[in-house]
Formats: sequence, structure tokens, C-alpha cells
Amino acid sequence: MIGVSRSGGCGPRVASARARGAATAAAADDRSSHGSWTDLDLRSLDSDLERPAWLVLAAIPGVGPVSFARCIARFGSARAALAAGLGLAGHVPRADEETAAALRRVQREGVAAIAHQLAEAARRVGGVVLTAFDPRYPPSLARLDPRPPVLYVVGAPDALLTTCVAVVGTRHPTGYGRASAVEIADELARAGVTVVSGLALGVDGAAHEAALAAGGRTVAVLPSPIDRVYPPSHRALAARLVAEGGALISESPPGRITGKPDFARRNRIISGLAEAVVVVEAPDRSGALLTAVAALDQGREVYAVPGPIDSVASRGCNRLIADHQAEIVTSPVGLLQRIGLIRGVLPVAVANLSDAEGLVLGALLKRSGSIEELMTRTNLPTGPLASALTLLEVRGLVTSFGGATFHPTLAARRIGLPIRAPA
Repeated sequence: MIGVSRSGGCGPRVASARARGAATAAAADDRSSHGSWTDLDLRSLDSDLERPAWLVLAAIPGVGPVSFARCIARFGSARAALAAGLGLAGHVPRADEETAAALRRVQREGVAAIAHQLAEAARRVGGVVLTAFDPRYPPSLARLDPRPPVLYVVGAPDALLTTCVAVVGTRHPTGYGRASAVEIADELARAGVTVVSGLALGVDGAAHEAALAAGGRTVAVLPSPIDRVYPPSHRALAARLVAEGGALISESPPGRITGKPDFARRNRIISGLAEAVVVVEAPDRSGALLTAVAALDQGREVYAVPGPIDSVASRGCNRLIADHQAEIVTSPVGLLQRIGLIRGVLPVAVANLSDAEGLVLGALLKRSGSIEELMTRTNLPTGPLASALTLLEVRGLVTSFGGATFHPTLAARRIGLPIRAPA
């Protein structure tokens, strides 16, 4: 493989997130200096001859979407840019020794051989390679400036052509945040929407899993190459979403070492694929906030789930709402209505519950709580309360986070049981 380098009015904190995102994604790329994709006429290029050169040029260390476009504008094609040899490095702002080593390898082995190796590396893990010349390249990404010149996809490329909504959030959600992500992703999937997220721990993973549980389709955008799924603990989830009609997508070529710029580019692809971005929970310093910033820059709709004013996990969301950068999400159904979608089919009801179970579930449907809070709200003794909670968990109607706070599951919320007094 070609070596790739390891680096590769808002409120004040949201504004700083915007600045950090722009700096990380663009780095030294000067967009005002011949780096605009809108100035390129791809129709003038021979796609069959250009495609191998695109794979190779995009894999050169230091070449991002902006500098890729700059090279095409300067040399006329990717083939001509690579033919310049080491002279190309002068047009790559972040060029370093790894850039030079990769260009020397191109001169030594040839474009066709290296492009074949990249395509074969993708094929070995069940992937395909898409360029802007391919009819399956997502139109939503084709409208971006800059756009990813090359995409590596495992699964169904057609999933990238569907109506997509992104659900993103912190890697360390509260029980409220996780439950909100599950409800929103479930509603979206039942409405026929492809749920897009970043496969990260926390909110992202919960959104992917909820979409699959609803029988829907979900797409994961990786910061890592498709042959090194990140995080490793979500490899089984990645395999499942591919098996059930979704896809993994990455801008990174196989074999690449993942660095911080790759996470920023991942965020731009997530928002670029989506018609709307929903931020569930995001602290002040959060990749989910950077995804929201990218969405705003791309002209996408941004929604945010509000949280308690003293919740660290909700500070970013609350600020997005307060600064009118995001519309407030008051319910999953309300979100569907705002983005013009129809609610999916509701699941069937479960078996009848005992009076104690109904009382406890009714209390939780109004507000999640600890055992101590539930004792006060239901007037049930510790024994019957604990027994009811256990049975509700077995039925899949209640879940606990950290064993301290109990929350109704999505199935329970769909039932909408009335509060019943004990006999």
C-alpha cells in the first residue's frame, strides 16, 4: 500500500468548535487557491483512464479533498499530476517525507499496479471503490465542495443513494441520551430512512443497533480504513449492519494509519450523506458538535435533543438550540413530521402486566428514576418494587443503566400504558 501519514451567531464554545473543525478538516489547504471542485469539469476527463490515477493520487500522504482538486486544476488530470513525480509535492501543502516516498513508489511501480493493489485490498474485505466518475457515487456527496475524491464501501453502495438522516452524539451518553438515540433511530428506520452514524461507542452504536432492531438499514462512516474497523469492539456490529443491507464507508485507503484529520473528514461525510443531522447528546468538546458544524456549513438541517441545564453531556445540544443553530427535538414523531416523513408501523402489544408492574411502568413512562424515587412515586414496598422491576426487565420493557437508574424501553413507550393504582 502507499504509505499514509499519521496526521493526515454561535455561542463562544460552539463557535470554537466550528473553528476547530474547519482547522482540522482543511489544515494548510488554502481553498481560495485553485482548490474548488466547482471549477472542475470532470466531463472533459476520460473516466476509464483517470480512475486508477484517482485511487493512487487520493492515497498519497497529505493529499486531502482540497489539495486533490488543486492538483487536478493545476495539472489538468490526476494522471498528469502523478506524472509530475516529486514535483507534485510542491502543490501539496502538507507534503512531507512520506509524501515524497509515496511519489517515488509511484514512479517505481507505476500507477496501474498500485491502483490494482488498492482495489484488491478493498475486494479482500468485501469492498468496492467508488470515484466521482462512478454512477453509484452518492449525489449528496457529489454536491459538496470539497468532496471525497475516492470512497471505499463495504456492503450495499445503493444504501448511500437512499434518504439518509444522521444520528450522532457523545461516546459517553447518559441513560436519557442512549434511550433518546434508540427511540429516534427506531422511528427513522420504521419510516424507511437509512440511519447514518459513525460506529463510535455510545450514541452512534446505539443508533445503529436500534435501526437494525427495527428491521431498517443503517450506514456507518468510518474514520479508519474498511480493513481496520474502528472501534474494534464494534466489528460485530459492523458485520451485522452490512449483512442486513447497510454499508460501511471510508475515505481512507486500506492499510492507512488513522489520525485526527480522518475523524474530521468522517464527520463531514456523515453530515454530507444526510438530509438532516440529529445531535442527541454532545458535551462542549465533542465530535458530534463538529458534525453539526459541518452540517451547517453544508446547508443541512440540524436538530438537537435538549437536556437538563446542569447536564455536561447536553451542553452542546442546549447551546445549539439556544443559538438557533439547531431545531429542538421534542419527540421522535415530531422529528419525523419536521423532516416530512411518516411514522412507521407500531409493534404489537405485549402480554398483560400485573398491577404492580403496570404501576411501576406507568411511573417510568412519566419519568425515569432510581429505586428510591420509584418507592416514593408508587408507594410500593422495596420487595414488590424490586420484583416488578425484575419482571419488567425480563419482558424487555425496562432497562437500567449502571444498576442505579431505570428507564422504559422503546417497546414500553410504544405501548403507552396508563398509570394504574395498586389493587
